[in-house]
Amino acid sequence: MTMDRHPTEDLPAYALGALEESERESITTHVAKCEQCTRELAAFEDALETTVNPPRDLRTRIVLRHRGARVVGGVGWPERLRAFFLRPVPLFVPAVLAVLVLIAFAVVGTSRQQTDAYANALAGVADGRVVALAPQEGNPDARAAIVIPARGQPYLVVRLPAPPSGKAWEAWVLKPGPVAVPAGTSQDGGVFTLVLTSPLGAGNGIAITLEPIAGSAQPTTRPVLAVDRT
Repeated sequence: MTMDRHPTEDLPAYALGALEESERESITTHVAKCEQCTRELAAFEDALETTVNPPRDLRTRIVLRHRGARVVGGVGWPERLRAFFLRPVPLFVPAVLAVLVLIAFAVVGTSRQQTDAYANALAGVADGRVVALAPQEGNPDARAAIVIPARGQPYLVVRLPAPPSGKAWEAWVLKPGPVAVPAGTSQDGGVFTLVLTSPLGAGNGIAITLEPIAGSAQPTTRPVLAVDRT
């Protein structure tokens, strides 16, 4: 197997443990050096981790079914999912495994679409300054940037999952002291914008925390994203 490409279509088989040893070793070597494939493999493993461990031959049959649905490079994730789903499912294959493989593809596909949407939102900034917030411990996939336009109110471009029921993402302006000033909340998920409701002074920081839906007067959880100075 050549590793000149990202082995995305083999990652479900890798996660299921149904690859030949030589293939598995090649992918292990690639994943160890590739941040993108490490994230995608983690997404597949998360989607499959609740599966009851099936006999190896059943795993292999699912992998072969998945490989039979491959299409040429450049085809989008919706088309890959559609091709996979339309293939007949053998009766002896546990339905839960086939569903979980589909879920794994959906997770990775959605993540890629959100990454593109986030990048496009920042690329569309016509003027002003953009400062990235750093993901904090335990939130490696969180993304946000503060856009400080030449005119108008600063706003955040954020990529985060939807908050749990009864919760919201809350932005904070971090002033010297230190003092955290509430600067707006959002119940959105995916890629969204949040206009700051408090003034952002020169050199102030920004943070985002998970708070009750009505917002908090002071942060009650650790930041998921933050930058000390803008």
